[in-house]
Amino acid sequence: MQDRNRLLGSAALGFGGAFALRAVEHAFRLSDLLGTPPAGLVIAECLSILQFLVLCLASFFAAQAFFSPSENTRRGLRDAAALLAAAYGFGVLSAAFTAGVNFSEPHSPAYRIAGVLDGVFAAALMTAALLAAIGFSRRARARRDYFLGWTGIAFMAANLIALIAGVLRSEGYTDDYGLGTLTAGLNLETTSLVAAAVAGAIAAFAFFDAAQAEESGADSVARRDLLLTAAAGAYAFFALIAFVSEAIVAIANSGLGYSGAVIASAWFAALAALVSCAAAVCVIAALQPAFARVLSGSDIRTRYPSD
Repeated sequence: MQDRNRLLGSAALGFGGAFALRAVEHAFRLSDLLGTPPAGLVIAECLSILQFLVLCLASFFAAQAFFSPSENTRRGLRDAAALLAAAYGFGVLSAAFTAGVNFSEPHSPAYRIAGVLDGVFAAALMTAALLAAIGFSRRARARRDYFLGWTGIAFMAANLIALIAGVLRSEGYTDDYGLGTLTAGLNLETTSLVAAAVAGAIAAFAFFDAAQAEESGADSVARRDLLLTAAAGAYAFFALIAFVSEAIVAIANSGLGYSGAVIASAWFAALAALVSCAAAVCVIAALQPAFARVLSGSDIRTRYPSD
């Protein structure tokens, strides 16, 4: 159990590092926007930076909960989930300012709808975090798993909304950049959201299945952990594809002559996706000890001891 908590704590720290990198990404975007109208975009980027900084803080709260004694874990995770909800509240405000700018400029109706959906996406993630906070405040395992199941549903819905927003923007990408490298990278990033939605769906099924069990026996817990491993694997795949897409975007931005700040922001987004992928692998290792032993090389040393 201590090894499991240590791995989950490391995963939380990894996600915190990814959120910190995303804050740096938006800081570069902000530096590129300073001194240029409209002011709404500057405010939106400032709110995005605040959002990712609070997300980073929430991740550190979660890590501390896993590294601390077990009796404090549930309360620490509840506080971390509450911070997540507050962070995505800033995301809703950021999307609102961006949508306001989109409606004030001659954008296509599809692009404007996508901007509104960005706000709905952040609101869905905020709902997921609130459901998680409610779940971690419950003492009964079945009630906690029930609310965490709805957390998975909200996470799945959020990524489906983001997928729709990306599809609506895809026509604009093609019109502005043609069928080039940048368009391919942006569309690949949109496609990767399918894997994130699948991860949410599997996690929801895992928690609902565990909640329906009258007693949390070893079999039901093992089945839940196996399903959660599949969910973490789907999320790791999403993060890996996101890394590739952001790297393609960064390379394309360089070729199109964008400013250094824009190019740097794309590379920081790619690095954040890669760190998120590593954090998801830590979750898999925590849920499946055999996989953790393979990663550490202990199984190889056991089977083939050194002379």
